[in-house]
Amino acid sequence: MTRGAVVGRLFTMLVCVLFSALPALAEVLDHVVASVNREVITLSELRQAADFNAAMQGGSVDRNHLEAETLGGLINRRLMLQEARRLAFAEVSPREIRGEMDALKKRFPSESDFTRFLLRLGMTEEQLMVMLGERLIVERFLEKKVGLFVRVSREEVRAYYDANSGEFTGRTFQEASRSIAAMLSRRRTDQQIAQYLLNLRSRADVRVNALPRE
Repeated sequence: MTRGAVVGRLFTMLVCVLFSALPALAEVLDHVVASVNREVITLSELRQAADFNAAMQGGSVDRNHLEAETLGGLINRRLMLQEARRLAFAEVSPREIRGEMDALKKRFPSESDFTRFLLRLGMTEEQLMVMLGERLIVERFLEKKVGLFVRVSREEVRAYYDANSGEFTGRTFQEASRSIAAMLSRRRTDQQIAQYLLNLRSRADVRVNALPRE
């Protein structure tokens, strides 16, 4: 499976974990919402990540649901970073991180819009660079552990085409095969990443506290 395909799936599945690198604000006084092998996740981290997700999603969101979903992502992120470091797979270059930063900035109409976005979140550009570096580590780690082994055979593509012919009215197998293969590959990647995370979590000491309700 190509890096681009894996990264695309990871962005969808892991967007809520961009902020695991943020230092806790007054950690001694901050409320601990979870710990992953004794590494804590604080309420301030969680709410900053949830604010980011709300801004990226747009529209109205259920805050309690958003925070619960975001916390799950932060826990998964912490598990994968710990595993990447344990296996000595935790290096990305400053140039690569800068490329990620430039790509993110392009999502904003102007540099000033991007700066205002960081101010609303109470972040610095340096903190964001750290987080983007960690995201790259996770992406590459999962590509190595999962993505490289995702394969979809021509027989599987053909079987899906034959079993779901109504979806492809007017399109020959040759015309539809590429999109079917991509869809099946995404589905399999999702399944294998989910299973890998379950395996990591089963071996970890993960503790979650009740979240304050809004």
